[in-house]
Amino acid sequence: MANGNVARAVRAALVTAGAAGAGLCGTGALAQDTADQGSIGAVVVTGSRIARPDLDSASPVSIISSEQIAETGIQDMGQLIQRMPSMSGSPIGTTTNNGGDGSVQVDLRGMGVDRTLTLVNGKRTVDGGDYQTIPAVMIERVEVLKDGGASVYGADAVAGVVNIITRKDFEGLELGLQTADFFDMDSGRQQTFSLIGGKTFDSGHFVFGAEYVDQEEAYQSDAPWDFFQNSYYIYPEGCERQVAAPYDGTPTGGCYPIGSSRIPEGFFVFPTHGILMGGAGGLQPWDGRTYNYAPVNYIQTPYERTNVFADGKYALTDSVNFTASMRGNFRKSAQELAPTPYTTEPGADPAHEFTLGGTTWNGIHPDNFYLSQALAAAGLAPEPALQLRRRMVETSRRFSQDITQFQVHAGVDGSFENGMSFDVYYNWGYRSRKDRDTGQLFGPRLHAALGPSADLDGDGSPECYGDIGNPATLIPGCVPLNVIGGPGTITQEMLDYVGIDFLNDSFETRQHEAVASLAGTAFSLPGGKLGWAAGLAYTRNAFTYTPDSAKSLGVATGNIGAGTNGRLEAQSVFGEVFAPVFDNGTQSFDLKAGVRYDDYTDITSEVTYAVGLEFHVSGDLKLRGTYGTVFRAPTISDLFAGQFDSFPTYVDPCAQLPLPPGCPQQSVQFDSQVLAKLGGNPFLEPETGETFTAGLVWTPAIGPGQLTATLDYWDIQIEDGISSLGVQFILNDCYINQNASSCALVTRNNDANFTINQIIDGSLNVAEQGANGVDLELRYNWDTNLGSFEAGMLWVHLLDRTKVPFPGADEDDLSGRYTDVTAQDGGGYADDKINYTFRWRRGDLTLAYLGEYISALDADTFCNCGAGNQPDGSYIQSIGSQLYHDLVANYELPTGTTIAAGLTNITDEPPPYIEIGFNATTEPSNYRMFGRGYYLRLTHRFR
Repeated sequence: MANGNVARAVRAALVTAGAAGAGLCGTGALAQDTADQGSIGAVVVTGSRIARPDLDSASPVSIISSEQIAETGIQDMGQLIQRMPSMSGSPIGTTTNNGGDGSVQVDLRGMGVDRTLTLVNGKRTVDGGDYQTIPAVMIERVEVLKDGGASVYGADAVAGVVNIITRKDFEGLELGLQTADFFDMDSGRQQTFSLIGGKTFDSGHFVFGAEYVDQEEAYQSDAPWDFFQNSYYIYPEGCERQVAAPYDGTPTGGCYPIGSSRIPEGFFVFPTHGILMGGAGGLQPWDGRTYNYAPVNYIQTPYERTNVFADGKYALTDSVNFTASMRGNFRKSAQELAPTPYTTEPGADPAHEFTLGGTTWNGIHPDNFYLSQALAAAGLAPEPALQLRRRMVETSRRFSQDITQFQVHAGVDGSFENGMSFDVYYNWGYRSRKDRDTGQLFGPRLHAALGPSADLDGDGSPECYGDIGNPATLIPGCVPLNVIGGPGTITQEMLDYVGIDFLNDSFETRQHEAVASLAGTAFSLPGGKLGWAAGLAYTRNAFTYTPDSAKSLGVATGNIGAGTNGRLEAQSVFGEVFAPVFDNGTQSFDLKAGVRYDDYTDITSEVTYAVGLEFHVSGDLKLRGTYGTVFRAPTISDLFAGQFDSFPTYVDPCAQLPLPPGCPQQSVQFDSQVLAKLGGNPFLEPETGETFTAGLVWTPAIGPGQLTATLDYWDIQIEDGISSLGVQFILNDCYINQNASSCALVTRNNDANFTINQIIDGSLNVAEQGANGVDLELRYNWDTNLGSFEAGMLWVHLLDRTKVPFPGADEDDLSGRYTDVTAQDGGGYADDKINYTFRWRRGDLTLAYLGEYISALDADTFCNCGAGNQPDGSYIQSIGSQLYHDLVANYELPTGTTIAAGLTNITDEPPPYIEIGFNATTEPSNYRMFGRGYYLRLTHRFR
């Protein structure tokens, strides 16, 4: 290796050791190891299959080391990675209750979780990016490639790649215990037990380990923040500065408290009596009361997970190795929402179906015992309840998941006598998820229990009949349901009759991946030999979702929908070259290029390519750039998912004044959520796009230490994006723009209130999306008589995050904004995110300060209360910037025991109130929910 290349290897090690997440920057340990060796062998970094004589790359790559992972005290790897400045958006995690499923996901560049490819040791995972399956104890480092990667890895590597590199050279046995909690909470504790053991020998290595994590639930009522305890809307503007203050209708008063129209007293619509409310006092006019659902929702969801793993390598001959690895994940997780919001509008929850005036209604029969008594007591004539809404507070609503997942890899690698290397492997994955829903009700029995009923046998309790005038129509076992008398009037006997013990759904995913590749060198160039790699790949993925029959038949309350069953296969050919065009020991110029052909059965084929360059201007300055094409194939769910329910938030244009031109009458909006029907589309095509990066790497020696600086501009553009239009867009396009095709997707109820029944919002290739920005990474290391010091910063400035929802629409820039997370691409896109670190080491003691900064956001609101900075006049909420501070310490005892502790969010920063925040009116993916916390960890290593 030329001296220039050795020097560049050392500098590149400094660069690629640059870490991220929770305010961390690189330790410089990798650079020290490299310098001690004096030279390094060929290595492979994420984004290429070509072994290079240094760690340098034209592509920007950030690395999180195992030391930095341990330093944060975070055991959920997805949560840690999502705190990297290069991450954006609002992916789900274990603080996502409504809409969560116990998984933890990440969103590189805010382009969507499906456009970030997750790998383990360069291989795809069957879970598609659930970081709950990856135990922290097994990780050596995390490499984040930030310029696409489709030409190397194929579909889904659109925004980039997160590659988990596992520990392979571990020697001995290490046990670990950790507890983490919050000072202002009586719940939410997380406890971890881990072990890892390994042995290296002349012919290979073997590593095994396990990790158990138990996270306790926390309700919104457990947290100290006032706005977690109720539901508020911004009216008048400015009230968010004192959300929970007494509401007085002025900007100095509090926000307007409002909950759900599904109240425990019941809310009933009659043909001539109008809207009446039930309760202990009998039927009476609805007084506008709502139900406060906030306190009884989880804000941290519980889970227990056990991860096991093993990795081994054995030299079959001097030039052929056998490699194998195994991972298993076993998880139980749950979410809990407010009790079932029973709603019997047509097409919604089942009730007693009958015909009146030629129209089919879904409510309560006029001969129902409890309804007729309530009407008589109120002095009202008998008539049916056409619709009803009631919060079923007599039962809880809980969703649980039971995950079993295995990933197994086996292969051989080695080299030929001519120096060419090979790698052949088979990667198999299996994931089973069993869901159980409780708190729902059964349709056929609701039909009977809300139908005709009377006490014909005189025993003091009513019975169900087909016709109360004919005792022979008695329905055996049926218990009439009293939904009118207020909370508590649904007895256990009634609930036992209409309730469903649980609903069972099953999800099964199978993955098969076979890859064979060759790599080597060809002819010599002025800078060295041409490097190349080429190979073949075959993938087959199958997915089946089988909902409970009560859901698929539409005879249960809650979300219903059809199942999914599909398979995707692809054959791929790929190749890449690295050309060291010039190298004089001080300056050098290198080119790289890659191309890949993917042929998807029953969809289409795609060709992607990438080119890159590296120009070492001097001994400490390098210029670099890449350009490439990317694509994302539709998932099995994108293509084949049956129609299912969702409940996004919305504002009905017809409930606003002045009335939009497309509204035939004014409507009444009783709730902030609407029933949307979503589903797959077998005619979807792959998304296509391109990525571009340009930057520099500067590694001068300044003063007593070494500075490492990287500056990169990046740009991602996607066409034919798979997206849904979103219910708000459909409504606005129908009633404001008077687009008949959008109006056809909206169904309204045949009632005087002109309320919305449902909106169809399926998947289409309609969106164009883009993002661009600037990354800056700085680190400075220096040694003194007092110890070694390290300072670092990672700063990502988002210039634009654009979206065109469909061809011909105006471009919407999401940068610096927070939009409704229930809509496509909704969430937070901060203009600036910064992580910074100051670390001191002396002997066996390490102290560190970690900082995390998130810039201010402009948040959309539900308010339409005067002049603001939106074209439609709606008010924009200002979300202040957030700055978090953590202090951590680590001490290694001579006995092999290490004690680590940390204080997190030491200034006790609260999460921000965000009116349209779907969970707890805040943003749990990016902000810290529980104030000041701590962790304590003990590890002991046996050698």
